[in-house]
Amino acid sequence: MKPLLVLLAGAALAAGPSASAWAQPGVSGDGATSAPARADTLPAPPPPEVALRPSVASRVRAVILTVANGEKAEPPTRSAFLNCSPVGGSHPSAEKACAWLNRAGVDPGALRRVNAAEPCTMIYAPVTVTASGIWDGKYFQFGRTFGNDCELKSAAGALFDF
Repeated sequence: MKPLLVLLAGAALAAGPSASAWAQPGVSGDGATSAPARADTLPAPPPPEVALRPSVASRVRAVILTVANGEKAEPPTRSAFLNCSPVGGSHPSAEKACAWLNRAGVDPGALRRVNAAEPCTMIYAPVTVTASGIWDGKYFQFGRTFGNDCELKSAAGALFDF
């Protein structure tokens, strides 16, 4: 969970100055000091160039993926970080995984068997996957247990293939 907190903090820092940073007494947006604000006045709104700038956080697409053997998500046997804006991270097939997430729209319901032509054995060896992160500025989290690794690969393709 610690990497997710770092991810969230990084997204907030990347978004730039907030209105509260501009409303501090004695601080102006250009780094120069100004006269202290009176206690009976409301804070000044951010300058127009800050207020109209689209939030960087609204374009964040970063996901932490885990795979665990068994019916529980803890402890994960492997994990990967996936950044989709821009594409990168520790995931070995980041472009394919991001393409899958773009098509699925980060919908856990999209993790269903997509390749019915590929036969999977009926051996029960459960695999639990989780995905949590930020997609277009909104936090999401989901998890699912598959009957075996073959079912996981059939449903999620390259997403959990790391």
